[in-house]
Amino acid sequence: MNYHIFQQINGLAGHSKLLDNIMITLSDSLPYIAVAIILYLWFIGNKQQGIEKRYTAIYTIFSSAIALVVNAIIHLAYYHPRPFVTHHVQQLVPHTVDSSFVSDHAVLVFAIAWTFIMRNERFKYPILIWAIVVGLSRIYVGVHYPFDVIGSALLSCATSGIVLYFSAKLEPLVQLLFRLYNQLIKLKQLLPKH
Repeated sequence: MNYHIFQQINGLAGHSKLLDNIMITLSDSLPYIAVAIILYLWFIGNKQQGIEKRYTAIYTIFSSAIALVVNAIIHLAYYHPRPFVTHHVQQLVPHTVDSSFVSDHAVLVFAIAWTFIMRNERFKYPILIWAIVVGLSRIYVGVHYPFDVIGSALLSCATSGIVLYFSAKLEPLVQLLFRLYNQLIKLKQLLPKH
């Protein structure tokens, strides 16, 4: 079933240059969009929406970091070949021949999406749709199976839930990060202006 669904999605690749380019862009632009979302949350948190946006940014980073560490452990313990290793596929982006389960890209996008949902952020549904589309793009470009993406979504859901469940215990660390940031701002204000 995993390979059958993969074939249905990846089989669309190579028929439309426009769709191929959209999927490649979605697949490759993830780190930049993720950073933009975190920066948006952090800096808007100082203005209109209060400190809660900064909490969402920090919880998103915690959830992503934990999920990526767990994923690295999964990759060490279990090797599942990527689709292009064992099958003839439409591979639109280059990739190393490492384990496909679970997807780092999908882990990151779903960590953001689940944190937004659990924190009831305003753009939670567009972010969830973005995460799903990025996950699909990884299948479309030929580097992941559907179960890799589903596993990533489940892993990120678990790590986001754990981070928010233990948010009270994480509060000293969060406050330390806030203090460090405030000290950096004060230091910047003391520097001579050119």
